[in-house]
Amino acid sequence: MSRSETHDERDLVLLLVSMGLNSLPWGYMLVVLPIYLADIGYSGALIGLVTSVSSIANTIALIPFAIVADRYGRKPFVIAGFLASTAAYLLFAFTRDLNSLLLASGLGGVGLAGGFSSAVWTPAWTAMLAEKAHERRTGAFAWSQGVWTVALTVGSTMSVIPFFLRTSMNVPFGSSYEYSFLILAGLALVSGIIPLPVSERLPEPRTMKEGDSRKWLRVKSHSQIAKFSITVGLVGFASGLGVQLLSLWFYRAYGTSETLLGPWFAAAEATSLVVVPLVPRLTRKFGSSLTVMLTQGISAILLAVMVLAPTYQLAAMLYVVRNFFMNIAWPIQQSYLMGTVEPDERASASAITYTVWSAGSSISPLMAGYLLGGSSFTSISAPIWGGGAVYFASAVIFYLFFRRISPPEEADIAMRGGPSLARSGVE
Repeated sequence: MSRSETHDERDLVLLLVSMGLNSLPWGYMLVVLPIYLADIGYSGALIGLVTSVSSIANTIALIPFAIVADRYGRKPFVIAGFLASTAAYLLFAFTRDLNSLLLASGLGGVGLAGGFSSAVWTPAWTAMLAEKAHERRTGAFAWSQGVWTVALTVGSTMSVIPFFLRTSMNVPFGSSYEYSFLILAGLALVSGIIPLPVSERLPEPRTMKEGDSRKWLRVKSHSQIAKFSITVGLVGFASGLGVQLLSLWFYRAYGTSETLLGPWFAAAEATSLVVVPLVPRLTRKFGSSLTVMLTQGISAILLAVMVLAPTYQLAAMLYVVRNFFMNIAWPIQQSYLMGTVEPDERASASAITYTVWSAGSSISPLMAGYLLGGSSFTSISAPIWGGGAVYFASAVIFYLFFRRISPPEEADIAMRGGPSLARSGVE
């Protein structure tokens, strides 16, 4: 292995570890925040608003930061994005005022969008991971899904911290949450320090010429990005509707606390660790499009069926299995996009499509929060049914759009007559 390859291996590890530390608080917030806000008196509609603001901020900031990162270098944006979430957790620790909570949500750390913080680091980090992985890109994205899974698992398990502080150390109710938010702020701070040694090949500086401003947003892979944006936008809408306030659904449907839910959410993520070796094998055997349709389709059905469970334990078991299948589909979609767009447009492609994801997820939590504020079975179940239906639609559309377009590493499967892989490259 050459010195350059050794450095790339080291950088891959640093990128994955820093992302994991920064994502760990998300597992905690996904379980705790909706129930915490309900306990301190906020309605379902306002809880949905707090979650939506994170997606709105993410939507606004993604594309501008990705374009600048592609032009001037990605590493500074990875570090700055990781550090920005520290301020969000400090705000959550020291205030319960609605305006301050909305500001904290916009900065980052709420829901799966991650707010402004995630908008700064996600496209730059994704492009750097693809650059460091070279031809092992699908495996690297599978590992990133594994690290994400570990982070959410540990973060979900941390949901017992407030209860532990109250019962074992006699900490008051409010302070038990304040201390846990301070722990999250510390993790975010460390995550921004870890990538400092990562090397980056900076783009060649160039002189602005006449007409360059008109080329700033020119995208060669426009057709592929546009179609991918449709499918991932539906995933974002489904996520905001059926998943991001799922702990509040458990709270409203079964009366479960974050202490009871935390281990189940952790188990859902921990079970999905087995996707790391499965993802490359499935894509080699079936191709990206068919694998996504099957795994995401199954996960959508399991999500919708959860509302029929007579106990929260059975509903949580269904969620565990649902998460396993969804965690197979998502890294395949990320890797597929990176493999079928121009290499110098990866950060921009990631930003454009993730912006659409965020736009979808910024609207649906408002709907979910409003419905979860109701008292009837139909009202409380509607977000889960709707989320499952949209997830399923996205899976089918992904297959219809991309069954004939394969990334380079799947081209040899097409030549051997593999399923639905007629040609490769960017359309």
